[in-house]
Amino acid sequence: MIKSHIFLLLFLVGNIFFALFDKHNSESMSPKTKLSLTIVLIFSAVFALNIDAQNKGNQKDNTPKTIGVSVSPSHFHFSQKQGEINTYDITVKNTTSTKKEFNVNVYDFDMNGKGKSSFLPAGKGKYSLSKWVNLSPTFIQLKPFETKKVKVTVSIPSDDSGRKAAWSILMIEQEAPRDNLINTRKDGNTIALGIVPTFAFGIFAYQNPPNVLTNKIEFINFSFNEVNSSKALYMEVENQGDGIAYCTSYIDLTNLDTGEQQRLKVKNFTIVPDLVRNFNFALPSTLPKGKYLAIGVLDYESSEEIQAARMEFEIN
Repeated sequence: MIKSHIFLLLFLVGNIFFALFDKHNSESMSPKTKLSLTIVLIFSAVFALNIDAQNKGNQKDNTPKTIGVSVSPSHFHFSQKQGEINTYDITVKNTTSTKKEFNVNVYDFDMNGKGKSSFLPAGKGKYSLSKWVNLSPTFIQLKPFETKKVKVTVSIPSDDSGRKAAWSILMIEQEAPRDNLINTRKDGNTIALGIVPTFAFGIFAYQNPPNVLTNKIEFINFSFNEVNSSKALYMEVENQGDGIAYCTSYIDLTNLDTGEQQRLKVKNFTIVPDLVRNFNFALPSTLPKGKYLAIGVLDYESSEEIQAARMEFEIN
């Protein structure tokens, strides 16, 4: 449509040009008519060039851009009842110019008292979710710039085992083709084992049935620490409930000498039953000397309740 308008304008410009510079027509025109036609000629030419420039500027580059491989979501928060079966999607996108292959697996993991994870075979964790999870497919091939979905079906048992919290990690692990073994010596006694770099994505999956308590997080330590010139507030909390808690923690700081207030960095975290987690909130190096009141706050995602602890300290 735009091109046809440009051709029409150019046709009009050509006729005006001919009318202005044809000897017969030019001698019979009045100066006023010549001036008017010249203005129309200039305006039409500029307008046609402007439309053409806009048309070129609006043309989109449809060449796919190479970004990488992405997986979503980054975590699952389930809240299924006993006997409930639901299916969810994992989306895997290959925005590269090469083919990619992935194995899809599920593992259990346990955490020690300080939050360090250790992976376990499926079904072996104390709070195993993997035995209730089915993945389909368990192997995917992605062509360049292709997207595929993995179905995650979670079947919570209807007996008492379905009344507890459970968790696992879903892994999207790259399957790289192995190179042939290469002899590095003529006698064939030495073989080079090539290293093939691969990558994986971990998706944490947490299941909280409606009956569990998710707001039983308690402070077990809240203190001021100073090491050399570094000053920080230390917070340690424990999940004393039977449910997985999704929390936000922060510290409100008040200078008792001036009344000035500020909030230290907000931290979001997940804490499973029986787990202790600790956090350091670094104090700004520019914090003035004086006495301070610190209020540590735990805000639950699924509850209007909060937990708080208070402490006074002094910076000399």
